[in-house]
Amino acid sequence: MIDFNAADLIHKHIILDLTKRTLERDLNHLNDIKMNRPLAMWMEQQIIVVQNELREVKSQLGKSGIKVQAEIRIDKDITEYVIMDKGTEHNRRYLNIALKNKVDDEIKRLLNVQ
Repeated sequence: MIDFNAADLIHKHIILDLTKRTLERDLNHLNDIKMNRPLAMWMEQQIIVVQNELREVKSQLGKSGIKVQAEIRIDKDITEYVIMDKGTEHNRRYLNIALKNKVDDEIKRLLNVQ
């Protein structure tokens, strides 16, 4: 059974990974914006910040023998994550809207906006 602290780290890993991918994807769509260079610079800096946070979370999970193994899109509303905990497989399901809201919150945190 995954303890509360590990579950919190797993959740943080998932959100940070999705945030990083969102920023990377959005960075590719900045060409349509007139003042895209300052935004691109900010996004590149924030991707590095998120990568460093994600690296730290992965390290903490690794010390506990836990790894987020796979992401499986069940349908348009649900995504399942496969978690390996010292050789034991656990599955966690998330509503996609909840993941989107958490990524929105994380980007607001990066922007210092509440």
